[in-house]
This record gives sequence, structure tokens and C-alpha cells, in this order.
Amino acid sequence: MEDELNIGIPADSPDRITAMNEPALKVLVRQPDADKNYGFLQFDSHTAALTTLISLTGNEDGGYVSADKLSMYLTGGSDDDGNNNSGKNNKNASHLEGIALHWANDSQPKNKTDSMVDTRGHRLGQRTDCWFCLASPTCEKHLIVAIREECYIAMPKGAVNEHHALIVPIDHKQQGALVDSKLSPEMEGIKAELRSHARHVLKKDLFVFERCIQTRGGYHTHVQCIPVDQGLGPVMQSKMMEMAIGNNFKLKEITSDLGLPALGGEWDEGYFYAEIPLPGGGGYRRFVYNAAESGGGNVPLQFGREIIAAAMGDERISQWKACLVSHEKEEELTVAFRKSFEQSKS
Repeated sequence: MEDELNIGIPADSPDRITAMNEPALKVLVRQPDADKNYGFLQFDSHTAALTTLISLTGNEDGGYVSADKLSMYLTGGSDDDGNNNSGKNNKNASHLEGIALHWANDSQPKNKTDSMVDTRGHRLGQRTDCWFCLASPTCEKHLIVAIREECYIAMPKGAVNEHHALIVPIDHKQQGALVDSKLSPEMEGIKAELRSHARHVLKKDLFVFERCIQTRGGYHTHVQCIPVDQGLGPVMQSKMMEMAIGNNFKLKEITSDLGLPALGGEWDEGYFYAEIPLPGGGGYRRFVYNAAESGGGNVPLQFGREIIAAAMGDERISQWKACLVSHEKEEELTVAFRKSFEQSKS
């Protein structure tokens, strides 16, 4: 699984995500009886187990380890220059031929409401047709920056800049991330880390927003965090309020220190939430539009990006497709972001 998360990163590079620096990747191997031809891999997180299963077997339900993965292990595969490393590992792994991986049903938590797993070991809500679900073949895992208990941090396709981050719940939830009382504590912690990274490492302010409104193809809630030039906040606030009125909806400032779950109210109709950075760094003002309370209006799909584009006078960044880069460049940016983010916490 480490290889899956470190595509394009040399094996001896300090930039690799490993079990040494990412506890969620740790695996405990258990073989109850050495005479038996089976054993157990106990992962620290379901996300890690699911990613490993899909990577090695190509199927979220498990199966035989694919021939190409086994071949890479036996021969050493190719290095970063495309040179064949056949035989360099000198591994005697003939015993792995025909090996199969499956969920161990008996190891799943019983009668635990927060385990959120079904009888096959899947966390409820994981979908294979969603860009953000780790079980999905369309999930671009090379963009993952870090994995936590309830959420993961990733760069988006078509990022506004090289430190544009998404905070994505691991489970497929259509309810807003910031109004979910279970997710909220971890979300707030990650936002604080990204804000500190922006301020102290990048010398930037952090713009945070969540557009939780259903789209035609379904929705996997996520929060966007984008570093912006220091002092840009007041201009962004002015543009945001003006653009909201132009789209026939009104944003209300939140003056209390309470999180969205503690504010009460109905959020099922959708909402748009924003944190506008204050001049001087560190602080921010919060605004929200609650469709259930206000009614009418239409929050554009790219409204958050449009705010930045208007404030910066750069129309291009309002559309993610206009900011796409190559797969190789995405890998490069993600590795650099990951290294910068990890160093800021040490």
C-alpha cells in the first residue's frame, strides 16, 4: 500500500509516506498456526485495508493477488528511469503465487455503532462510482496528502494553487461535513493545521469553504482550504457578498464561536459556508447560507473558486478544468505539499 500512495517517488526518498510516519499504514501480521496456509493482516484503519485490497487484487471484495503486482514483487519491477530491476531483490516468494486476500468477517467489530462496517468489512457508504470514495477505481490516490481516522487530505484536480487542499470524509456522506457532529472535531483540527501551515510556512492566509448542495450526479461532501495572499480577505468578503446578492441568496455572518452542529437548525436542504481570513493573520470571519431558512437563490457550483477569481482578477481559476495539469505534475505537487505540510508539524 505504501507503493500505491508513493507512485513516482523513489524507494529511498525521505518524501515517501510510510508506516513509520503515518500510523494509519501500520499492519500487524498474525498466523495462528504455522502449519496452516492462512494468516491475518490487521490494519490500523479500514481505509488502509481497503486501499491495500484494491491495489493488490483490483477488487474491493478481494480475490487473488494480480499477476502484475506479484511479478513486481518477485522481480523488483522497474526503477524511476525505466530500467528493469529483475532479480535485484533476490526474493524467494514462490509461496506467494496463487495467494488470495479477503475480508476476515470474524475480525469486524460486533455491536459497535461507530464501526460502520457491513458483513464484508466495508465501511457503510463506500461507493465505487464516486470520485472521493477510496473504494472507487476513479479515486486518484496519488493526490492524497495524509489519512486520518475519519477524513483524508488530498489535492483536488485543477487546483487553484500548489497548496489547495480538500478535507474529505472517508465515508460517502451527503450530509455536510461541517454540520456532522462526529466529523466536526477532526475537521476543525485539520483546518487548524492547514491554517498554521499557510500562515507560518507559506506566509499566506487560508480561505475555507464548503458548498453542501446536491448535484445531479450525487455528492460526497468535502471542505476546500485554499491559501491566498495575506490581506486579501476584505476584498474576498466584498466580492462574495456582492456575488451572493447577484445570485439571489444572502449570506449571514456567524458571530458566535460555536461550530455549525452546535448552532442547531435544519441543514438538509443544503448550505454554503465560508471562512474569510482577517488582515493580520490567524483570525477569520464566518458566513453561511442555509437553504432551509432562506429559500430561493442558487449557489453556483464553483462559487468558492469564483470568489477567489474575482478578488484576484483571474477568471481562469474559477473553473477547475482550466487549471488541470498532467498526472506527473500532480504527483510532483502532491509530494511537495505533503513534505511541506509534515515538516510544519514537526
